[in-house]
Amino acid sequence: MKRKIFSLLFVSLLFAACSNDDDNNTPAPDAGTLQGGPFTFLVDGNPDFVSGISTDPDAVGTNRTFVVTDDAGNILGLPPTLEALEGVNFDDAGVGVCLIWYLRFEDDLQGAEVGANANDLTGTFDLSNSITVNRNAAPNAGVLMGGPFEFCVDGSPDFVSGISTDPAATGSNRTFVVTDDAGNILGLPPTLEALEGVDFDGAGGGVCLIWYLRFEDGLVGAEVGANANDLEGDFSLSNPIEVVRNAPNAGMISGGPFTFTVDGMPDMVSGITLDGTQTGTNSTWVITDDAGNILGLPPTLEALEGVDFDGAGVGVCLIWYLRFEDGLEGAMPGNNASDLVGCFSLSNSITVTRN
Repeated sequence: MKRKIFSLLFVSLLFAACSNDDDNNTPAPDAGTLQGGPFTFLVDGNPDFVSGISTDPDAVGTNRTFVVTDDAGNILGLPPTLEALEGVNFDDAGVGVCLIWYLRFEDDLQGAEVGANANDLTGTFDLSNSITVNRNAAPNAGVLMGGPFEFCVDGSPDFVSGISTDPAATGSNRTFVVTDDAGNILGLPPTLEALEGVDFDGAGGGVCLIWYLRFEDGLVGAEVGANANDLEGDFSLSNPIEVVRNAPNAGMISGGPFTFTVDGMPDMVSGITLDGTQTGTNSTWVITDDAGNILGLPPTLEALEGVDFDGAGVGVCLIWYLRFEDGLEGAMPGNNASDLVGCFSLSNSITVTRN
C-alpha cells in the first residue's frame, strides 16, 4: 500500500514538473516578412516620409521595434511603432541608402542602440527582411561653360563648340535645351555631340539660349513648342549660354533714278526712302561707280542728300544702303563693294547718271 502511494506521488510530481516546463517554453522570436516600398526620395529640403509599410501578422516575440540602418547596418534610429516610423523625415539623413527592418526580441537583447551595428546584436531576437529607402541628391545642372556665340545668318552652317558641363552635376536624366530668348523650347539635343551638330544658321535672325537640364523621371513640359519656364517635376536648369544670330537686312530703297547734267551747278539727290524692314547693328550709305568701286560712304540720309554729284564728272554712280555688324572689312573708298567681308546686307541700288 505504501509503495502504491509513493508511486502515485512520484507520477503526480513528474506531471507537475512537465506542466511547468511547458509553461516556460516561449516560442522563438520571428519577425516575419516586412511589406512595403522600396522608396526613393530626393534630398531637396522637403520632408520625405514612408507609408504603406505593414508587418507580418504571424510575427512573434515579446518585444518589438523598427530599426533604421544605413546600408552597412549601422543603426540610425529605433522607431518603436509603425506610427513613429512613418514620422521619420528621411530627407534629414542626406544622400545615401537607408534600410528599414522589423525586430522581434526577448528581454536579453543587447546592442540595439543608435550608433551600434545591427550585425552585432546579441540575445534572443529575429530581424525581418529589409526595405530600401534611396535618398538621391536633388538634380543640380551646375554651371554650363562656353560661349557666348555670335553668328551671321548667311546660308552657311553655324555650329557651337567648346561647351562643357559641370562635373559635379547630378540627376538621373540629362539633356541640353535650346530656347529662344523668351524661353520657348526650340530643341532638346540629348548629348553634347548632338548639340554641336545643331545648325544655328537655320533658325534665322534672333537670340538662342543653350541650357543644360538634369532631371528625375516624371518631368513634364520638356518638349519643343513648350516653354522652359513651365517645366514641372524634379529638375535643375543650368545658366544659359547666349547664341546671337545676326541677320542684317538692308531691305529695299526707293527713289530716283536720277539724271544730272555736269555743268558746274550742284546736283543733289532727294526723295530716297527706306522700306522699314531694315535690321542690323550698323548702317551707312554707299556710293559706287558702275563697277562697284566705292566713291563715298555717307553715314546718314542727310549726308547722302548733301553730296554734290556734279563734282564727280560725267559717268554713272550707284547708291546703296548697307546694314552690317561689327567687324565688317573693306568698307572704304577705293575698295570694291563686291569685296566686303563680314556680316552685312546691301540693298538694291539707285542709279545716278551724270551726263
